[in-house]
Amino acid sequence: MKNNRLLIGQMAKLNHTTLATLRYYDKIGLLSPVYVNPNTGYRYYDIRQCLVFHIIQHNRALNMSLDEISQLMGCNDFDRLMGYIQMKQDETAHALAELQLRHEELDRVLGWADHFCHRPPNGFIQMGFITAEYVYEKKAVRNYVLEDIGSVIYDASSIEGQLIKSGFTEGYLNYPFVTLSLDDIKHQRYRTEKLGIIVQGKNREAVGVEQLPSSTSVFVYFEDFSKLRTYAEQVIAFCHDHNYTPAGDMMCRLMGVLHLDDFKKTSEVYRLSIPVEAGNTIQV
Repeated sequence: MKNNRLLIGQMAKLNHTTLATLRYYDKIGLLSPVYVNPNTGYRYYDIRQCLVFHIIQHNRALNMSLDEISQLMGCNDFDRLMGYIQMKQDETAHALAELQLRHEELDRVLGWADHFCHRPPNGFIQMGFITAEYVYEKKAVRNYVLEDIGSVIYDASSIEGQLIKSGFTEGYLNYPFVTLSLDDIKHQRYRTEKLGIIVQGKNREAVGVEQLPSSTSVFVYFEDFSKLRTYAEQVIAFCHDHNYTPAGDMMCRLMGVLHLDDFKKTSEVYRLSIPVEAGNTIQV
């Protein structure tokens, strides 16, 4: 190889790239030929520029832009160079954390979808285990037992908007719920105590978010929100008949709106639940 020089075609072939890529790198000043014959226009690269090309491709593999690579290669201050690389590492760590949260959420959605498709029949009351959830809730501004689901969605959407403005991540705020206090249930007062939203991802660490612990609960799935009080009365009667003691607030959560026969339509599904303990029932 005369003078350790490569024609552009040889340079491209040796480095498994294209002529267009090398010409573009030359155009933006990232990697230019060491010599251009003024008579023929032939471009010549030094064989050692293969190392420079590999550095560029390595940084591209690290998700650096060509502009960032240009700045990196033009940096003649070692401390500044290391600081820049540290910044890219921090960015990568942040992206990795975001991907992990996304992976966890997708895994949760797969679990939810399986549960949603194989849930008990509507109106079937039973006792079972309910997993812990993270929630953001506020005092109810109205008695949603006497309202329709539109009121719940409207007020929950307002809360969601406020949370997003305060720094919550959009997309990790899930379906709303309302609660009826245990004291009200004991005295047969059917009125909502709180309105809340299920939260996921890094929102779980935000101020104001609380964890609802897992519990053994009596619950029922149903599709008509206007029948909330009817099912609440049936759940309490079920507890009484089976010697279960209500041990916490009753929660009516919107579980999903997917119409399994037509995805363009919605079909609300609610789960009404109350944590219980086995033993002597309290009179309600």
